[in-house]
Amino acid sequence: MHTLRQFRWRVSPCGSPDDLLARLHHESADAIALLGAAPGLPELIAALRLGAPGAAVVWQSSPNCPQARIAALDAGAHACVPPYATEAEWDAVLRNLVRGGRQAPGEAPQWRVDARGRTLSGPAGERLPLTHTERAFFVSLLNAPGQCLHREGFFPCTERDPQDGARRVDVLVSRLRSKARRLNFELPVLAVRGWGYMLLPQGRAAEQR
Repeated sequence: MHTLRQFRWRVSPCGSPDDLLARLHHESADAIALLGAAPGLPELIAALRLGAPGAAVVWQSSPNCPQARIAALDAGAHACVPPYATEAEWDAVLRNLVRGGRQAPGEAPQWRVDARGRTLSGPAGERLPLTHTERAFFVSLLNAPGQCLHREGFFPCTERDPQDGARRVDVLVSRLRSKARRLNFELPVLAVRGWGYMLLPQGRAAEQR
């Protein structure tokens, strides 16, 4: 999979399912490639679709195992790639999956988070420094393009009242709007009254409703 970099994909390997699920809390992904067979593969795929609904999930299937492929597709995998597929075939599959509303390799996304620099970058060169909590907020939005996320679900904590989590998110968004306006642009986040927040991918000014 490392040679996918020659097709201008940014590849970041994970050593285990737990590592992958943990990283999705802090990093966004356009596509997730699963290699090898595991007893809990359908459950992992379902968890990935829930944790990163905007990412394409592809499994390199085992040979001569149609039932495993059916189980993976039923769990939510977007495609199954045969074990003998070349890197060019992988590139074609991933490009086809990300084409439908997701960014293609080599194209700059409308909004993206620089995980190392903790910066939100926009299509017109906007740059907004982020704290760890603010970065986690935007990663959640980027992992769910076109979806409105519940305010109570951004920072779940069993030891706190869900309303406390909702108020925490409201304060965070208010602070982010102020930071963005000081830098002369509008935050690409739409507030849906009584529900939560969603990302505006095209850089339109986000007015609270």
